[in-house]
Amino acid sequence: MESSELYFAIFFTTSGAIRFNRFLRNNNIVAEVKPVPRNISTSCAVGVEFYYKGDLSMLLIQDIKQLYNIKSNQYILKYAKSH
Repeated sequence: MESSELYFAIFFTTSGAIRFNRFLRNNNIVAEVKPVPRNISTSCAVGVEFYYKGDLSMLLIQDIKQLYNIKSNQYILKYAKSH
């Protein structure tokens, strides 16, 4: 059985992060709004950390700027969108 993986999403706006967090929770996906780690962005912003298994393309909403998979405290870029 495939286990959930840990991800961190960065957004163009704070409201985008809040909407995405609400979307995940409404779909029974464990998620939490957190400050963006300094090792992936120097901006003072919030992102959403969440556990997910399945097709990531199902979660790629317009507001997502970058999506990282977190493994062994390493942030692996999985998706990036220019504004």
